[in-house]
Amino acid sequence: MDCLEIAEWGETLARAERPKPEPSATAVRIAVEATGIGRTVRNVMDGNLGDDPDDLPRVPGHELVGRVDAVGDGVTHVEEGDPVTAYFHIVCGHCRACRSGHDSLCENHEGWISVNTDGGFAEYACLPGRNVIGIPDGIDPVDATVIPDAVATPYHVANQRANVERGDRVLVLGAGGGVGIHMVQVADHFGADVTAVDAASHKLDRCAAVGAERVHDPGEENDLTALADEPYDAVIDFTGVTDLLEASVDLLGPRGTLVNLTTFPGNEMSLSPRAEVMNEVAVVGSRYCSKHELQRAAELVADGTIEPIVSAVAGFDGTPDLLGDVCDGGVVGRAAMRPE
Repeated sequence: MDCLEIAEWGETLARAERPKPEPSATAVRIAVEATGIGRTVRNVMDGNLGDDPDDLPRVPGHELVGRVDAVGDGVTHVEEGDPVTAYFHIVCGHCRACRSGHDSLCENHEGWISVNTDGGFAEYACLPGRNVIGIPDGIDPVDATVIPDAVATPYHVANQRANVERGDRVLVLGAGGGVGIHMVQVADHFGADVTAVDAASHKLDRCAAVGAERVHDPGEENDLTALADEPYDAVIDFTGVTDLLEASVDLLGPRGTLVNLTTFPGNEMSLSPRAEVMNEVAVVGSRYCSKHELQRAAELVADGTIEPIVSAVAGFDGTPDLLGDVCDGGVVGRAAMRPE
């Protein structure tokens, strides 16, 4: 089969040919139809989630969508031909965290798809059976690539970390990116009045088209003062920019929540305990989603509630450059690879 792989952590993608993988008794082989391209792919390739030389060469791409091609004898929840996607974290499924719906915090966490096992930048991928999640039939595969992260992660934010309720005022920083633009839609679905912040006017235009009531370009000074007319119930950050994070805390109203979703090494912010106490504001992190939330995200895409924003698609040869465009902020929403 054809694929894209890295031979060393930190290197770029290179086209390669491998034998078609054979599933073990507890695994599933997927005929890949499309795989999402987001910034996390670059983080994986740079070794930020794991850099064991024994895991190389590695096929990246964790947001894969396809059809079940072969099933190990020990797998019973999917059959050949089923449309499926992948759950990013390799988890046990039976510890306290998994049983309580906090799968990404598994006490026996074994790594990530595309880090500790090959991902979806290939014609076929073999995944642990417990990481294969069925999705509704009939969704275009490219559109479906937004489900396992770009929609499921925002659903987790709204559902558990920011506890978004109807009438809440929600500010999304980095709203024009792959996860941010779907966060705008999910928050709108939960009934919030959404303000989108991004540095690109064409991205803000698209945010307005999919549900943002207000848009704002912070400029080179990362200025949010124009948004200080009314307090926000939640600020959700996809930028990791210290100036924006610190300024956004001042925009929170009583019992407001700042939700961090970036993991850039070395990024820090200052927070006044006095301000935190006086308004009972909270600063929380959000880590991926549960398997249930991923399936709920699939339902929202299938029934048309959430519009998949995938604005660029490439085959094997065009994917390295397209990944660069994504990381440079040149793509509205998500991008995707089709194995062709």
